Amino acid sequence: MPSGNAPTVRQRRIGSALRKARDHHNLTVATAAGRFGRSQGWLSMVENGLQTIAPDELSALLDFYAIADGPLRDSLLHLATHKLGSWERAYEDRISAAALDLASLEEDAAEIRTFQSNVVPGLLQIPDYARKIITIGNAKRPHSIKTLVDFRLSRQRVLSRSKPPQYTPIIAEAVLRNQVGGDPAIMRAQVRRLAEAARLDHVDLRVLPSSTSEYLGLITPYHLVSLRPPGRLTVSVYDQLTKSIFLEDETAVATHQEIFGLLLSACLSRSASLILIEEIASQS
Repeated sequence: MPSGNAPTVRQRRIGSALRKARDHHNLTVATAAGRFGRSQGWLSMVENGLQTIAPDELSALLDFYAIADGPLRDSLLHLATHKLGSWERAYEDRISAAALDLASLEEDAAEIRTFQSNVVPGLLQIPDYARKIITIGNAKRPHSIKTLVDFRLSRQRVLSRSKPPQYTPIIAEAVLRNQVGGDPAIMRAQVRRLAEAARLDHVDLRVLPSSTSEYLGLITPYHLVSLRPPGRLTVSVYDQLTKSIFLEDETAVATHQEIFGLLLSACLSRSASLILIEEIASQS
């Protein structure tokens, strides 16, 4: 059934994946639609998140694009099957559906906001820092570490594309001073990377100073990803011990956006944040 030109986050997620699959086969919308037996307009609407797609028809389209069983296929069918409001993704020792969902949303974003109280945001991590963070959680699955690090670094390309999203990361001051892996050189290089990123026009990096640490109790680390048109869609993503939660309920997301505003109000200004970061980098 048509969705009344009112896309949802999950329709956009499905459509984006189908568009990539079509591009992978070097097919135009008209050619793919004709071979699949549907109209060009229908496929275009699905790819733009403006048309819902039934799970059985989605499964057939995934077969058409040769999308085999695995996290991507499971992820898309899950989104087509379950009710709106939120969705969950369990962690796995490979590129999980959670990682695929987050990366897809970031690629389709007009704005990304994130709050991190303990670690440097993934989109700004240098390889050595990312490897240390990922290794801790995957010590029993060492074969997966390189794959996970490479995938995290590949996500960072979203910030260097020709039309990048506006990126507003908030990090607690302690993140800048914590040592990772027992090697001061890693943190020295990481803080310098943050200083480089903070100078980019589309990056508004803010530091929540230790003097306002009471704000850390407002919410656990999370992301707010606002998608490009059509629609004005924002999803909140936060992690629990064994899974990620993708929250798309408008009322709940609005509350998370209000909390982000409160956190931002307690942060140093953009210029003061950069000064502090550069100061810490010089002391490392």
